[in-house]
Amino acid sequence: MAGGEQDPVFDFMVVRAPDAVDPQALGEAYIHDEVYVAQGSAVRRVARDLHTEDSSSEIGKLVHRKVLCEQPGESTEEKQIAVLLDESLKLAVPCAGPCEKGGMSTNGPMRHPLPLERLDAFTYVVRDSTYYLLPDRPELLFGVPLIPELPRIIDLLDAQDALVRAPDAIPALVARLETLLGAPLTRVVFTADCGHSADFARAKRELFDALYLLYIWRRALDVDLEPLIDGLRALHVLEALAIDAIVARIRTQGTPTAGERALLGCLAERCPGLRGWQFKGSPPCFPLIADSKSLARWRLADPVIHCLFARLFRYLVPFNPIRPIGIGDLKVVRQWLVAYRPGEISHIHNILKGETKTREHKRTEHAEDTFSFSATDSQENTRDVQSTQRFEVKNEAEAVVKSTLGVTANATVTYTSTPVVASLTAGFSYNRASDDTKKTAQNFARDVIDKAVSRVTEQTSTQRSTTHRLETEETNLQQFTNVKGPAHVSGMYRWVDKVYKAQIFNYGKRTMFEFLIPQPAAYWVQTRLRNAEKGLTVPQPPALPVYDEPVFPYEQDAIDAATYQKLRVDYDLEQLPVPVEEKVVALRQLGTNARYFKEKDLDERDGTRVFECHGDGIAGYRAEHVDFLGVACLHHKEATNRFTLEIADRMVWDQTHPLQKDWVFTSPEPPPEDLVLPADDTTVRLTFWGEIWWYEFSTVLHLRLTPERRAEWQAAVYAVVKKAELKKTAAVNEARTAEYERRLSQYRDEIAQLRATSVADALAGSSDAADKAVMDEEIKKHCLTLITKEFDSDAGDDVLPLTDALATRKLKPVTTRFEVDETMDPKAKVPVPPTTAGYKTEPDEKESDWPAIDLKVARAKGKLVQFLEQAFEWQHLSYLFYPYYWAEQPDWLELMDRQDDADPAFTAFLRAGMARVLVAVTPGYRQAVCYYLANRAPWSGGRTPVIGDDLFVSLHEEMREQTDDRLGGKAEGEPWTFVVPTTLVYLHDSGDKLPDLAAERALREGES
Repeated sequence: MAGGEQDPVFDFMVVRAPDAVDPQALGEAYIHDEVYVAQGSAVRRVARDLHTEDSSSEIGKLVHRKVLCEQPGESTEEKQIAVLLDESLKLAVPCAGPCEKGGMSTNGPMRHPLPLERLDAFTYVVRDSTYYLLPDRPELLFGVPLIPELPRIIDLLDAQDALVRAPDAIPALVARLETLLGAPLTRVVFTADCGHSADFARAKRELFDALYLLYIWRRALDVDLEPLIDGLRALHVLEALAIDAIVARIRTQGTPTAGERALLGCLAERCPGLRGWQFKGSPPCFPLIADSKSLARWRLADPVIHCLFARLFRYLVPFNPIRPIGIGDLKVVRQWLVAYRPGEISHIHNILKGETKTREHKRTEHAEDTFSFSATDSQENTRDVQSTQRFEVKNEAEAVVKSTLGVTANATVTYTSTPVVASLTAGFSYNRASDDTKKTAQNFARDVIDKAVSRVTEQTSTQRSTTHRLETEETNLQQFTNVKGPAHVSGMYRWVDKVYKAQIFNYGKRTMFEFLIPQPAAYWVQTRLRNAEKGLTVPQPPALPVYDEPVFPYEQDAIDAATYQKLRVDYDLEQLPVPVEEKVVALRQLGTNARYFKEKDLDERDGTRVFECHGDGIAGYRAEHVDFLGVACLHHKEATNRFTLEIADRMVWDQTHPLQKDWVFTSPEPPPEDLVLPADDTTVRLTFWGEIWWYEFSTVLHLRLTPERRAEWQAAVYAVVKKAELKKTAAVNEARTAEYERRLSQYRDEIAQLRATSVADALAGSSDAADKAVMDEEIKKHCLTLITKEFDSDAGDDVLPLTDALATRKLKPVTTRFEVDETMDPKAKVPVPPTTAGYKTEPDEKESDWPAIDLKVARAKGKLVQFLEQAFEWQHLSYLFYPYYWAEQPDWLELMDRQDDADPAFTAFLRAGMARVLVAVTPGYRQAVCYYLANRAPWSGGRTPVIGDDLFVSLHEEMREQTDDRLGGKAEGEPWTFVVPTTLVYLHDSGDKLPDLAAERALREGES
């Protein structure tokens, strides 16, 4: 580790109360609905009256009357809010509708046209055909001074970001603003007696009233508050620049006016440095806006909303009185190496005069590990250089923290695997200030580092002592020669120690809530036992096996083409295809497979030709017709010219043409003799009378299946089916016997297991990860109960459990199925063309209820569920289980009996009489959570003004600048130094000095 390079050693979190808000920050970072009023010789900061009938705020008077004065009767809170919203529309901007003469325009003494296409750019409400524009932007506040100039003021402030580095940037900004406004800022903001000017006070008042109106309308509509907040911020900056101008004038002239002196007295409440200022030089905290950073802070100020508008009908009795326990500071201890220094003497080499010595250091390590088998690993290494671990303190610090957590579990929990130093407990949430928690953090960090260094020192000492027991053998690797030396020589080696510095850095803050939950496992245990009881199956002995008799699907005579197609699915009938009823087969010569029988250039009289032939599948068929097709030619026309054709020694054709030389063979008639082919191989005999020259013919048989061949095929198929069924039945019966014996054995085992069932078995967890998920889920549910007041013993005010986002809808369901349609011959009962296939959809004749989303309910419930899931860091829950004796005493025995041998943490969950939980608010949600706790309604998005509660303001102020990003970090306290011994050795008085890390660091910084 290079000198100066910081490494995190360990981190922890300190939970504490928020610091009190700095008065100066209260005026800089927050915009209050108040004005400076000159009263005699004094200037006072006067907050507006917002909750009496004498209020200058119309929306304030309306809310005061509806919330605090009128009796609600039996109206629900939702109805009360609806009535309030309807009555608040008289404070919105009414518009003529699009059907009115002249088109849409704002009503009143100052009419402004409103093109219909721009309507969507505004937030509006329609009541009884009247359009009401909600003043969600300053330009809708007609006739209010300073409001028309606000967009250009905001543009100037935005443009100033590019000019802030110039030395005269702020004076130049002031000059441009005064040019725009046509008067000095001091006159724009203040009067001569240093109270707020009427125009400035009215502009601020109207912007706040518009903000209040929109704030309550956010319960019904998605409204953007940003334009109004930007307007208030612009006025906030103008006020600060005007105050800076007044202070600068006083500093220049040396004497304030009576009004300026009164203003300084008022400002001293938030800037104590003004007290005792002698009007020379710049007072502390001034100028308020001196550079880009201070300008940015004033521009990001947040308006403070009075609690009356935030809570409405829950103003006197908030929805949920719980409050954050405080703030969690994520602290990281970082270390960096500052120096190496020589330590104690390691060893000395003495070389006598005239002596030469060689040495080799040989180190042997043995390690043995046993886990259901024995294994021994022996490692031998020789090192020429020395090295040391970089993270030795970090590793030991982590071990110390784990040990500390185990010993002091009642005071420390973990958050995201980070130890939490819990300075706050239930009932004592605000008895420690920030300085106290910083001291606690410093003490905790120093204690961990001291223990870690002590453990490193102990290990190093062990390693050093082990060094003396290393095997040594004489070699030529190291040689010490003092042959020609004038005297004896002693080489002194010293241990090298590392000098570190450590410091605590603050890396982020969280708003923390603490909950105490009674018996956190109660609901899960009850559910688990009920499910186990419902799912409990009492085994029954198996019934005696019933053996099958072979069943043949069809009798032999019933086997035909249709039944064959069904049988071939289950039986091996590949070698027994269905014989077709009719077929046409051409006879072919054996050997040559030629279809045509021919010879030429013959000179023969009265001869016979016999051909050995083959016909595929002709055996068992009767020839109903023979196509004898061909030609022949004889040498002479003679009276005895004749041809005959025989197949299988049966005459099929016989013709005589006495005076014909050229012949054409045809067979128009059925064969004269019955021709049944006994086999696929047969003979064709051609006989001729006369002197033949050449011939060529083919023979095609038109066949029909014989009953004998059909019966033979049926018998063969039936034999295959019978054999298969007998074999299958025997196998089934054997399997049933084996299955009966197996089930009987299983029954006896299950009965034995059932007799050994206990409650602990039903409650046993599974894996550590699954058990952790169960605990997190149950703890989260209990926290949500305490936050939302849902799922508790009083179901009267529940919303979520009684809100079902799934309704039902009457439907006639349709069913789509794939079907194959065959056309059957009515006589032959066999399929004939065409066969069709496809998907067919048919509606059900009966209506039934089907689940359907209730859009209105789903949107409302989903909005709340999403908020609750995202507003807290549920994935980082921290909890600590307190023992069983914090439950009711009758439950002690049951709680003590709960046990999960594989997971001690889950056992603690099951036995807990009480659980303490810490959960943090997700960064960016702290104001939304405060809003929910006051109203039981989630914030609908966008920037949230600060609720004017002292606790909420202090939380917001401390957390507005910093969240946990693990970058940067703010140093806390002073760094401290500690020394870590190493196993490195260094030759005393060597020409090579130990590294000077401070000089190296200074050199690197100079180069950079």
